[in-house]
Amino acid sequence: MGDLYGGTDMARVMYGQNARHVPAWMYVQRHSAETVGLVGASRDPQGAVHPLLYGSDRQHALIVGEIIVRPHLVITTDALRGAGAGSLYLGNHDFGAMLADGELAVGSEEALRRARAQWEG
Repeated sequence: MGDLYGGTDMARVMYGQNARHVPAWMYVQRHSAETVGLVGASRDPQGAVHPLLYGSDRQHALIVGEIIVRPHLVITTDALRGAGAGSLYLGNHDFGAMLADGELAVGSEEALRRARAQWEG
C-alpha cells in the first residue's frame, strides 16, 4: 500500500500521528466473560528500530490506548488451557496440536501454510 499512496503511512493518516501498523502475532486468553489477556510479538521486517518503541532506546514501553487488529489467521483452541503468559510467550507454537483441539476460525489453508512455514523457518 505504501506505493499506492506515494509512501504515505495511511495508518497515521486515518488514526493519528502516533498510530502504528505493524505485523504481529498474539494469543488471546480468557480471564472472564468480559476480560482477556494478550501475549504476543511484532517484528519489523525491515530491521529498523521497531515503531512501537516510539523512537526510544529504552528496553520497555507501556502503551495505553487502542489496538487495530486485521487478522490474516485465527486459530481457536483449548490446547493451551492452563498455560500462563510466560508459557504462551516463550512456548512452542504447535499449530498441529492447536488445530487438533480447535479450528481455523479466520483465514485460508494457504494462510495457515504460510504461518507454519514462518514458525518452522
